[in-house]
Amino acid sequence: MHNRSFIRGAFILTIANIIDRGIGFIFRIILSNMLGPEGTGIYQLVLPIYFVSITFLTSGTMAVTSRFISEERAKGNKKNMFKILKITFLIVLIIAFIISSLLFFNAKYVAEKLLHEPRALLSILIFAPVLIIVASSSVFKGFFQGVINMIPASVSEIVEQIVRVSTTLYLIQLFTGAKLEYLVAIAIFGISAGEIVSFLMYILFYKREVKIINKEIPYDGKEWDAFSIVKTIVITSIPITFSKLIVNVLDLAESLIIPSRLVVSGLTHSEAMSEFGKMLGMAVPLAYIPAVITSSLSTTVLPAVSEAAALKKWDTVRLRINQAIGYTTLVAFPAIILFLALPEQISQLLYPYSPGVGAFVRAISMGSIFAFLEAVVASILHGLGKQNVVLKNSIIWLGVCIIGMYYLTAMPQLRLFGYIYSFIFADALILMLNMFELIKMTGLRIDYLNWFIKPITASTIMGIIVIIIHSKLLTVNVNMWINIFLSIFTGIPAYLLLCIALKLPYIEDLRKIILLKN
Repeated sequence: MHNRSFIRGAFILTIANIIDRGIGFIFRIILSNMLGPEGTGIYQLVLPIYFVSITFLTSGTMAVTSRFISEERAKGNKKNMFKILKITFLIVLIIAFIISSLLFFNAKYVAEKLLHEPRALLSILIFAPVLIIVASSSVFKGFFQGVINMIPASVSEIVEQIVRVSTTLYLIQLFTGAKLEYLVAIAIFGISAGEIVSFLMYILFYKREVKIINKEIPYDGKEWDAFSIVKTIVITSIPITFSKLIVNVLDLAESLIIPSRLVVSGLTHSEAMSEFGKMLGMAVPLAYIPAVITSSLSTTVLPAVSEAAALKKWDTVRLRINQAIGYTTLVAFPAIILFLALPEQISQLLYPYSPGVGAFVRAISMGSIFAFLEAVVASILHGLGKQNVVLKNSIIWLGVCIIGMYYLTAMPQLRLFGYIYSFIFADALILMLNMFELIKMTGLRIDYLNWFIKPITASTIMGIIVIIIHSKLLTVNVNMWINIFLSIFTGIPAYLLLCIALKLPYIEDLRKIILLKN
């Protein structure tokens, strides 16, 4: 386990996420075009219920498992590692069974009374039992994060995505012409099939990991009693669960509030569902592509920071925070500039039958950097045991978003753009509050030059290059796919060269990782 560094773990998970999200993103485009804006709107109504349930079951326990196993690993106490895993698994299974049963037997009420969409019933009935499998997988995932082994999660997620995509596309083609509610249910069934296969993959990886741990880690250290473990897990996981659940509560609130408020603004129900589908089902996944990197960093930085903090290595804590934020801005800024430069062109290529997506992409991209940074900073605070601070600030964030959603979405001159502006403001606010707490606790210094000035400079120049190349290719009537491809893939090397010229330190870190020198 000697070669499991934080940055290498993030790198492995990032590569896997790029493959996983790449497959998923292409699939999302195909699925959106198959379902159409209205079908995508129904799909977006169902997903928040699914994700709220998953978050409630998994987020807190996964983060706690990762944190405490990483601390016991740092101390060399494998007995506590396995004990934490077993007790967490039991807790999660009990809660998962309760939530799954409640959702399954109240599916009709949820579909008709909460979502006001009876066509969502079948989808809810399909995913409810699978929540038990998803919850079980999350415990294994937290365990592997704690020992900084990102390969099981990486492989499992890719296999899960392949199973999901192949199952869904095959069944949708088989039932071409079926009602929208059945097509949406097929998409949900595909998710469920992928989760089951992923769980089986985790079991296989766990058996292998046990052999490595038994060989390399001693039994040293004081053993926790079962009651103390249960108490610690529950007390620590509750604020983490609720802080992460808040994001999914917002997704659920979007499903419940936005369509009706769009109707108040003057749209018909069908038009409201189409606009809802365009923004959340098409524009948001596109604009948040950099989350492929930030989610990897958020996952790996938590156990890495916990491990260093447990050993009182505060210089290492600050170093890992600096790296996590630096890599986030390194990736996020060029993506943001690309979406600001060519939002309509990229959106029209990917969603040719859904005009207007590009305007949403541009608006979301203007403030997406706050969301990317906030995800990483919140994960760091969780790793440092500041889950109550994150929860408090997340409640403020939720309040701002819901107020903006309710009032601004109903304004005919703003509609969904009003909501977009409100959650950008909320993201910036919570980032500022969490960053203040992080600086106060760790003594971290903001590296304005390497976090912001250099990557923004390089990204802006890259954006100018992309626009020039795109414009030149338009004059000679080059195919739009080739045009966008050449424009972007000329801009990316230019950006990397500019970062090297500006001596951005994270570029050298990447080179070492790729060459297996770090």
